[in-house]
Amino acid sequence: MAKKLAFLLLGVIVLTLLVAPAAMAFTPQQILKDFVINGKLTQSYTQAELKAYLRDGTTQAYADQAVIGPLNTLVNSMLRSGFPFTGFQMLLAGIVAVGLVGGGFALRRFSRQA
Repeated sequence: MAKKLAFLLLGVIVLTLLVAPAAMAFTPQQILKDFVINGKLTQSYTQAELKAYLRDGTTQAYADQAVIGPLNTLVNSMLRSGFPFTGFQMLLAGIVAVGLVGGGFALRRFSRQA
């Protein structure tokens, strides 16, 4: 009985952890309302929430265009605030790949019986 109760409790915890972040996410309408009320975004929005706002057809089509223009500009500037792609990660991956393949060839060459 205790085992079943422990599994049930574990299942409830896992389900809560999976559902809670989606339930607490800001909607595109809430982002628009925040901007309309304050003239700026006062909440901390994730990149996914900002992208969802830009893709939302309802807010883009039916909201006041005098508000949508500045808000879209602000959201786009917030999305571009990360580091630019420099190729450094690809260089590191290439070095690791060459090292692994070269190491494999070296092991094969030097491990053969003469």
